[in-house]
Amino acid sequence: MNNFILFIKGLIIGIGQIIPGVSGGMLAISLGLYDKCINIISNFFKDFKNNLKFIFPIFLGIITSIILISKVVKLSILMFYVPTMMLFIGLIIGTFRSTLEKIDIKSNKKYIIISIIIALILISLSFINTKKVSYEINIDIKNFLILIFVGFTYAFATVVPGVSATALMVMIGYYSLIIDLISNLTNIKSTLSNIDIIIPLLIGLVLGVIYISKLMNYLFNKKKILTQFIILGLISSSVFTMFVNVITYSFNLLHTIIGFILMYFGYKISQKLDNIK
Repeated sequence: MNNFILFIKGLIIGIGQIIPGVSGGMLAISLGLYDKCINIISNFFKDFKNNLKFIFPIFLGIITSIILISKVVKLSILMFYVPTMMLFIGLIIGTFRSTLEKIDIKSNKKYIIISIIIALILISLSFINTKKVSYEINIDIKNFLILIFVGFTYAFATVVPGVSATALMVMIGYYSLIIDLISNLTNIKSTLSNIDIIIPLLIGLVLGVIYISKLMNYLFNKKKILTQFIILGLISSSVFTMFVNVITYSFNLLHTIIGFILMYFGYKISQKLDNIK
């Protein structure tokens, strides 16, 4: 897989990190990168040169996407919510075929109930009404540790497929803080003024990515079939939740028609990208 394709896939994963309801880990699965990425992160120094060569263009794409495309995506969500979300629903639906092809459902029917339970739990959680938490952060030991926890939580939702990092941040009340920091990363003055907040968040993020990747790598190596069924449940709940958000949005016939067209294209794009090696 050439570096340009890896960079493009990184861009797509990065978009998933800034849209509530979309999972970056799930997009990584749909793009055929997830297994290899968590294995590389878990064993990064065992083959440092080749691992860095593979992971760097993906990481560069994610960072580029978050910094440069985040404002465009937020504007698209604001102005064309239904078409934008339908595009991503199609992209995620494309995940099902590649995931299902790896599972022998007939021989593992006992795990289907686990997928259903996981999906129902996450769907139930998605209906919990959360309000924006007002916060005024004065960095002391307590808030420093809280921000490390927030960073670790963001990493958890980033690495575990099917869990939206931004949706989870909304739930715990830190979405506004995170999105403001991300939107202003190119503003050096603003970034430096918030460095006392950024450092503990980054500590939690790095620790979370490393240790959650190790956990997911273990599950894929030792409990792969069970993990794949859990992922199916996560993906199902995510698609369902996004559909609910779309159909409960204010109706616009033109946007709905365009949305279904984009959903189809999203599905086809997901399939094409999954076949690129």
